[in-house]
Amino acid sequence: MIKKMLFAAVAGLTLVACAAPATPAQNSAGQSDISIRDAWAHPTMGMVAAHEGHAHGSHGSSDKADAAQSSVNSAAYMVIENKGNAPDKLLSVSGDIADMIQVHQTREKDGMMVMEEIADGLEIPANGNVELRPASYHIMLMGVKRDLKPGDTFKLTLNFQSGKVIPVDVTVREP
Repeated sequence: MIKKMLFAAVAGLTLVACAAPATPAQNSAGQSDISIRDAWAHPTMGMVAAHEGHAHGSHGSSDKADAAQSSVNSAAYMVIENKGNAPDKLLSVSGDIADMIQVHQTREKDGMMVMEEIADGLEIPANGNVELRPASYHIMLMGVKRDLKPGDTFKLTLNFQSGKVIPVDVTVREP
């Protein structure tokens, strides 16, 4: 009896082991393979200290959006590469460096350059990349919580439609 149970267990594990390699191959053919390079952000040049007391609390608003709009902002840039066979979307960015962090696009509207949030996500094409750069796609840091000086670093977390969550070290530098 024990020999039969042992044989059944070994046979079952052998079938699972033989089937296991096929699963990653099937998944990798249809998923994104995202990587990030050249992440950097604009310095704030002492502006955070100059705005303390003005942006947070002096307007009588606890709304993060109001506070972020009236305080110091910066932007982060990088190259997002997708080496996979399926497109992916950057849905959101999080971090503790700012009150509000959004994915934005700068574009021309009625003869004026405007920045707008990309509410439905920034598509990263299969086997391609998207460069976040000044006057184009970027990560808007609204209500920056500390001065960003050249050479400083901070962390952001990029959240993708595929479920990938990628931590990124951002270096502060001049453009």
